[in-house]
Amino acid sequence: MIKLLMSRMRIEWPAWLVVSFFALLPFRRLSEIPLSLLALSLPFLLSQEAYRARVRSLLPLVLPLFLCFWLPMVLSSFDSFLPEKSWSTSLAAIRYFMAALSIGVLLYTASLRWLVLRWTSYLLIFWAVDGFIQLTFGYDLFGIPLHPDRLNALFSEKFQFYGPTLAMLSPLVFEYTRRRWPAWAWGASFVVILGAVMISGMRAGWLAMGMVVFAYFVLMLRDDNKALRRTTLAIPFLSAAVILLSYLASPTVQDRVERTLAMTQDVESALDYASSWRMPIFETSVDMYRAHPVNGVGVRAFRPAYLHYAPPGDVHVAESGGAFHAHNIILEVMADTGTIGLLGLVLGFAFAFRAWRLMTAPNRQEAFPYLVALVLVLFPFNSHFAIYGTYLSSLIWILIGLWAASWKR
Repeated sequence: MIKLLMSRMRIEWPAWLVVSFFALLPFRRLSEIPLSLLALSLPFLLSQEAYRARVRSLLPLVLPLFLCFWLPMVLSSFDSFLPEKSWSTSLAAIRYFMAALSIGVLLYTASLRWLVLRWTSYLLIFWAVDGFIQLTFGYDLFGIPLHPDRLNALFSEKFQFYGPTLAMLSPLVFEYTRRRWPAWAWGASFVVILGAVMISGMRAGWLAMGMVVFAYFVLMLRDDNKALRRTTLAIPFLSAAVILLSYLASPTVQDRVERTLAMTQDVESALDYASSWRMPIFETSVDMYRAHPVNGVGVRAFRPAYLHYAPPGDVHVAESGGAFHAHNIILEVMADTGTIGLLGLVLGFAFAFRAWRLMTAPNRQEAFPYLVALVLVLFPFNSHFAIYGTYLSSLIWILIGLWAASWKR
């Protein structure tokens, strides 16, 4: 038995490293461990010709995307408001490139990719169920108490990551259940995930789930999804029922809805309240860009720059010593890396679209959940975590690595 287990682990260890990355996301920076192990695998892979050939085949996909992300970071570091942090962040970002290439090489076989998709789906469903238990009893399955501000489940003090992360990764669940589970089970997984994202009280997660619902509603109308047609037609009704029940069951949801409705009042104070006081952050981000239009104020130097450019009486300076990031990908790229970063972002999207078009139809289908998840992470008209921060950057590059694993031109 032990020999059989060891034999399986010799084959499956790359897949389990990826699964463990997702599993460790709620626990501070522990997800860095599997990410770093994957990155450190690359030099060993390059020592063998078979793996070197696969690395070369993946470079046209991964390298342009990484350079669009990384070069603006480096160029922003030369005159950064916080040069030590900018340079260390830029140099450390090389591990994302290495990890993505390693995933693309090591998960070349379909069975390993299915293992990742299956167990990550189980994990996300568990997160959702754990959130319902915490809302009902005040504690989750591990005894973590409900956070005073928001539902947190396993994410503990990092409550703001729970709902959006579940929403952004939900395409992995829906794609696995669509292909492997009966129609009623696909509908059940949809209800569980949507409900958990709703009761999390994070509007960034709500918007991401709205995009997922729309994408899968369109997808299920295709001829090759006839088995799920009835379930698909029930999506609007299921969504309405889940949203209504979430509103009735969660005071947090009621508060966020009231804040959102305040946007209908065409006054600046109402917009500030509705956006959770982010309008001053957005305005100061634009001021940073105007002052440093070429290469920005420096990667991860947003906070000291914010203190410099924020107007007197800024609410974030008074309450928390300044904002840590722009809460929007476009504004963060503009402020941190300037026009160079914006050009890199546009070119990155162009390279990604071209790479998608070059894929064969079966490989597109396999890469679909990872591409949708990337779109959700990078969707510009939403609130974001720090795009250059470890949490979101590592998530992006793990997803790119999974895309690379199924990429064939």
